[in-house]
Amino acid sequence: MRRLIPLLLLAASPLSFTPAAAQTAAAAPALLDVPKLDFTKRVLANGATLYAIRDTGTATVSINIWYDVGQRDDPPARGGFAHLFEHLMFKTTRNLPGGVLEAVNAMGGTANASTLFDYTDYYVTAPANRLEAMMWLEGERLRNLVIDEVSFHSERDVVKEELRQRVLAQPYGRILYTLLPAFAFDGHPYARPIGGSLADLDQARLADVRAFHEAYYRPDNAVFVVSGNFDPETLDAWADRYIGSIARPQRAIPRDPAKGRPVAARTIDAYAPNVPLPALAFAWRAPAAADRDAAGIDLIEAVLTRGAASRLRRALVDEKGLASAVTSYNLPARDGYAFALVVTLAKDRDPSEAEAAFAAEIARLRDTPLDPGELAAAKNGLFGDALSARETARGRAYALGGGAVLTGDPHLVDERLATIRAITPADLQRIARRWLADASRVTLRYRDESLRPAGYAGDRAPDVTAMGPAVPPASAPSVTLASEADREPPPQPGAAVPATLPSVAERRLANGLRVVVARSSDVPLAALTLVIDGGDAADPPGEAGRGDIAAALALKGAGGRSAERIAGNIAALGGTIAASSESDATVLSVQVPAANAEAAAHILADVAIRPDFPADALNGVRSQQVAAITVAHKQPLQTALRTVPAALFSDAPYGRTPSAATLAAVTRDGLVAAQRQWWIPSNATLIVAGALSPDQGFALADRIFGGWKGEAAVPAPQPRAASAPRAPQIIAIDMPGAGQTAVVAALPAVGRGDAGWPALRVINAGLGGGFQGWLSQEIRVKRGLSYSAGSLLDVRRDATVLIAATQTKTESAIEVAGLVLDQIARLRSEPMDAARIADRATFVANGLSSQTERAAGLANYLSTLVASDASLDVLASEVSAKAPPSPEDIAATVAGHIRSDRATLILAGDSKQWIAALRERYPAVKLIDVDGKPLP
Repeated sequence: MRRLIPLLLLAASPLSFTPAAAQTAAAAPALLDVPKLDFTKRVLANGATLYAIRDTGTATVSINIWYDVGQRDDPPARGGFAHLFEHLMFKTTRNLPGGVLEAVNAMGGTANASTLFDYTDYYVTAPANRLEAMMWLEGERLRNLVIDEVSFHSERDVVKEELRQRVLAQPYGRILYTLLPAFAFDGHPYARPIGGSLADLDQARLADVRAFHEAYYRPDNAVFVVSGNFDPETLDAWADRYIGSIARPQRAIPRDPAKGRPVAARTIDAYAPNVPLPALAFAWRAPAAADRDAAGIDLIEAVLTRGAASRLRRALVDEKGLASAVTSYNLPARDGYAFALVVTLAKDRDPSEAEAAFAAEIARLRDTPLDPGELAAAKNGLFGDALSARETARGRAYALGGGAVLTGDPHLVDERLATIRAITPADLQRIARRWLADASRVTLRYRDESLRPAGYAGDRAPDVTAMGPAVPPASAPSVTLASEADREPPPQPGAAVPATLPSVAERRLANGLRVVVARSSDVPLAALTLVIDGGDAADPPGEAGRGDIAAALALKGAGGRSAERIAGNIAALGGTIAASSESDATVLSVQVPAANAEAAAHILADVAIRPDFPADALNGVRSQQVAAITVAHKQPLQTALRTVPAALFSDAPYGRTPSAATLAAVTRDGLVAAQRQWWIPSNATLIVAGALSPDQGFALADRIFGGWKGEAAVPAPQPRAASAPRAPQIIAIDMPGAGQTAVVAALPAVGRGDAGWPALRVINAGLGGGFQGWLSQEIRVKRGLSYSAGSLLDVRRDATVLIAATQTKTESAIEVAGLVLDQIARLRSEPMDAARIADRATFVANGLSSQTERAAGLANYLSTLVASDASLDVLASEVSAKAPPSPEDIAATVAGHIRSDRATLILAGDSKQWIAALRERYPAVKLIDVDGKPLP
């Protein structure tokens, strides 16, 4: 959005910054401005709607397409059809035997999709010179999709695995996906379970799928938004040629007109397997998308749940210690979905006490008008989010298209922001009283299945199989794959649009602080990230997790500010603040509108230089981290990944994983001593990314961080990895009753400073990068055994780990484990040729290019370079695919480092269903529980 959003925020007067002690609750910050979207609109001859948002300052273009068909349109006894069809739209077409994703990949682009209640949206982002091919592609899959038994069965299996992964294998997945729809609605299409059901999907037939496609996938049911660098006249011509030429069907689009009935207050005691901590949910029917009160619900959500200053977080987590986490659901829906607030209880806390405190906070919102300062801070938080969302071409397209398809009004997103700006405390109180009344509240009490009373069935969802519109049989002939001689190829690319790489400058302040300034674009945002060497690797033996506690506790009070004031000040600036301990560094970061960068930098400096580490908050932080581990231990993939460090690095610093015992050993004195020793300017790097120039960034750093003193000497470097790689192991983690089994293979690889690093990035992409990676192709696409399968590089200063990971239904665990190892072995048996290397290098470069066009994404990327002690000069080469590694480079790196027999294989799930078969293949299997304790 380099040219699209003017620099008015940079030129505007920044919010005044006052030391925390001098601020008063009544001081309301000035409200931020969010420039409106600038777009054009056309309706094509066949009824397709085309919006265009031009930005000549980018080298990419994004096409987002919304089809007005969602879960509410699933036919009777065919729940999940809209979602299934989202998957099918990426399969083979008449002219694309390899499917849509292969074609997008060949363009150097990315694509994905999602299904909600009222619509299904798709996007493709690619270099700007591929726009014609992108328009051709969208026309191709709309008119020429091949719907056959092979595609249907393959994607149905994938969708079933997605349901297992999102719902059955997640401890709290049933709250959103099944319980809220079932009990927050009565007679409305939204009452159907999100994503459908395994039973409905199993009953589906190919004829049903063809009928659904013909009924809903038509030009007059589509909204296209093209955003990025293009010529408007040329875009119009291509839109007419490739989209406007598709015939408009004559018959009406099937709809379910049911509006449902109001739901009176009800309380549901619900139970599910593997729930580690009880949860409470309050839900109400939300306003329709076009209702102005929807803006008030957005504000209420921010007041109650956005950030550490939010009311529910403060009251239930920090002050009373009744909860370990708070979240919310406020999903866009034409008729208004369920606005839900979900609280995960802290261990051993009384659910009744938590429910009473929860209800008291809702009552306070209804009964007492908000302080103007608190309301303004919540507004600025939403305005900052909106500005950040509009940072990229795709983000702007998404902002516009959602309102257009839900209400027919492309201005909805800007009108919503204007309504938020105008809301007064009295308005918000009225909205809370109307929409969050006790008389219409649905309460869900969610506990582990082991606690279900004998014979209890009160959480059984009503039967909704008969709901949905009747869809007539397909009348058009089915499309088949054209012969090779008859296929129409995609249009050739136009002249390349050169990309502008972020400019990076650095210098060192007099106190030793390294400062890196990276100007990414004119979008008026700034991301400030402080990278302090040490991180998890600095945790002493027996205190794994000390760095995590230090990072979290630093936000609980610093420089005279309380936790509430830190979070509130940042929210008032329209920003976000975060702190984390990574493998090699502690990372403290803020993102704000650029006009407020200096005020945010003062807060960041307090957190880094003057943390209070309040003793009264230590136990709360510790409890929250123990709760997070408890929840992770109920999720197969998280459990498997947590096992990797110790499996590869043993008791070396990289091998230490936090547990309840090691967290209990952390003391405030130890935290203070570690902060004084490690958090000093000579051991830190400040990254300033976004719209600030180098001169502005360096001056800001010197003003605010130049006086930072550090008296202690950083400890001498110690080996962080084991002196020699640990022998590979086969590890089975028993998780009784788990809904799926995770399969992870991990092996040491070359480091970032090694000559083989460029090759390793491409090797990783070939193995498991996106849909075209071998793992996805073999496990998901060809066999439908998983919703997702891929690989990643866990990059550390002294080691890099190549990790392949997936999750599958338990009965397929052994088969999938074999497939994972087979793909690793395939890197040696089927060397990548030049074409495959170029394709995968482009995939890697484009992903990084997309990340670094955002201020926060650029800062995060640079922070990984700093933490791993890599040169910043690699940015130019890593964001470009102009000089990919040679086949010889790839082969040499594979030969030296990538062998399947060197991989540690980890399976996590209900082991009684597959342990015997695993032991037949690998007699030396090590069986452990989730805490790592050996089992017989």
